[in-house]
Amino acid sequence: MTFSPYVLGTGIAGWNFLDRTRVQQQQIFEKSPILDRAVQDFTQKIEGIQSSDQLLDDYNVLKVALGAFGLDEDINNRAFIKKVLDSDLSEPTSFANRLNDNRYLGLAQTFGFGGETGPQLPSSSVEKPYANVASPEDLLSNQTLLNQALDDFGLKKYAGNEFFLMRVLESDTTDPASFVNRLSDSKLADFANAFQFNQPPEYTSSMEALVGEFSAMNDGNGPATADELLENEDLLAAVVESFDLEYTNTIFLKRMLESNPYDPNSPVNQQEDPRYLAMSRAFGFGISDINSFTSPEELLAQPLLLEDALEQFNLSNPGEQYIRDVLESDLSDPNSFVNQPSNLAFYDFAEAFQNEWPSAPSRMQVLASEVGGKLAGYEQPQQFVFDFDAFEAGLDVFNISERELDFDVMIKAFESDLSSEISYANLHRDPNLKAMAHAFAFNPGGSDHTYPAGFAQEIADLYKDRNFEIAIGESDPNMRLALSLERELQSIADAGGSEDAHWFGIIGSPPLKSMFETALGLPASFGQLDVDRQVNEMKERAQTSFGTTHPADLLETEKLDEFRNRFLLLSGLNSDQAANGFSDPIFTLFQ
Repeated sequence: MTFSPYVLGTGIAGWNFLDRTRVQQQQIFEKSPILDRAVQDFTQKIEGIQSSDQLLDDYNVLKVALGAFGLDEDINNRAFIKKVLDSDLSEPTSFANRLNDNRYLGLAQTFGFGGETGPQLPSSSVEKPYANVASPEDLLSNQTLLNQALDDFGLKKYAGNEFFLMRVLESDTTDPASFVNRLSDSKLADFANAFQFNQPPEYTSSMEALVGEFSAMNDGNGPATADELLENEDLLAAVVESFDLEYTNTIFLKRMLESNPYDPNSPVNQQEDPRYLAMSRAFGFGISDINSFTSPEELLAQPLLLEDALEQFNLSNPGEQYIRDVLESDLSDPNSFVNQPSNLAFYDFAEAFQNEWPSAPSRMQVLASEVGGKLAGYEQPQQFVFDFDAFEAGLDVFNISERELDFDVMIKAFESDLSSEISYANLHRDPNLKAMAHAFAFNPGGSDHTYPAGFAQEIADLYKDRNFEIAIGESDPNMRLALSLERELQSIADAGGSEDAHWFGIIGSPPLKSMFETALGLPASFGQLDVDRQVNEMKERAQTSFGTTHPADLLETEKLDEFRNRFLLLSGLNSDQAANGFSDPIFTLFQ
């Protein structure tokens, strides 16, 4: 026979009985075969749940997950819960961030299917309501969040000056001469620094970092010299990681970068590791300046440089003697070799060599130009491989010949598990191919959805607590609310933020909102007011009733008891009124 928790008496007397007997009653209740099986099933299966679809497909695991957040009624609302779970919480306008009920946000944050942060313990999943604001525009366009943020820093007097606040938020707080650092109010600098909208970008791969840091220098042209590259710590780190370099002494790297990659006798060509040669070719700091050549022999002595020179004019190599005859031709003589009808395709080539050789972008410049705005859009390696210009630019940077490479080989490398030492990319004979696969990191490998230690236990405990509350609520709905009070209020306090932020959190929690409306003697129509007005009214009544306007103060033992007793007393009066023909929405909250 299944044990059913019970309460003797109502109101404050009933609470006192429940408070004394809760531990014993809950221990017996949790031995229920149905509850025990559900918890064990969840604990055993949760590590294997790697996507929202997997969670939704396992009814028993989903039941515990939703039940832990008091969302049992949504068990059959699959489409809605999927939108919640898959919400990108870094996007302020995402589905979960737009819902008024913060239980859904807590669910999405805890399981972490929609973002890059992954799962987190329920006890650490609550954030400030404006923590996911991505830009100054996001903050300034949401008046409620802006008011909370300004109140946090004591800056409410600036609430109406959006142009001024935009300049503050866009300021570089690390620059002493920036707008915000020239203001007398130091709280404004703290405000700007807290949001850090002007912080360096976060990269998801070493290639993204390489292209981003390269493009940020010299109007997108990258470093002009090896010294400029080596002095830029972020770019240097991206270069080392992208080319997977093992020896990174800066003196050595400078020598490699300044070596002529087309001279077989240069230092970089004496290295056994081909990745240093790929790096040297990609930046081209050591490549000979063709404008300095005084004879065709100097160009012919560097076959690879000659190939690149011909490619600039879309020409193929017809042989050394032919090239020599072209470059030695008298351009003004209509009878010269290059002026013959069959050789005119080489005229511009000869003219450039004899007068001024046009500058060509480095391989890194070409790659940055081709993929700079596309990297984030390459969700599958096939999208990159079949974007031919971008793919060819990538192969050039890593010194991989497209003539010898099958598309399937590169796709197989990109798709292999880079975290596995025996994956295709990691075992490939070409270190440059391996480096390229790691740089683009289409499949970094490993489980991105690793649950933190204690995750299953915390969810299970929450589920058991809420089920006990549900069982109590079957006999007395107000006792169910009273049981949840400390947990719900603690979650609001744990979120941090200002006093008003806590009140906004209370309004976003159906159980707390109902309890506060009852304890503060607010009418049923109260929820129809503007949210800022609701906060002001609640603060005034809290000051009158409990001597404080800060919800966190109510977690003090004496004030918590005072609040709960007041709620139970007034809810009892509402019950009496309901018995005489009046109704209160509190009783329908959990139905």
